[in-house]
Amino acid sequence: MNAELAALTTPSALSSHDLFYVHLDERHCSVTLGFTAQEGHEAFEFFLTFTDVRNVSVRGWGPPERKNVRLGKTDGVITASIEAQGSSLSFEAADMAMPRTRSFQAVPPQSGT
Repeated sequence: MNAELAALTTPSALSSHDLFYVHLDERHCSVTLGFTAQEGHEAFEFFLTFTDVRNVSVRGWGPPERKNVRLGKTDGVITASIEAQGSSLSFEAADMAMPRTRSFQAVPPQSGT
């Protein structure tokens, strides 16, 4: 298991980030997921691209938000499961890469007005 996947498969590692981007590319048999997190004025976003994707299942889909995200790897196959109330996405992939990360200044979230 590569270091990126090992770090991301710890419990709740991805579930603590907002999933704001999902792209299923049937031409290249790939799935790209974009996540973001913010703490105060500091924000961070990263993308995960899964290749040689198969056994894709999508049921409903909601707006960008925190979702229950699980990644695992067994016998060389990466399994991904993303769930939120009323929606789910699951698939298997041969490999995963993190092609892009970005840190940036952000406006802190406003608590109740």
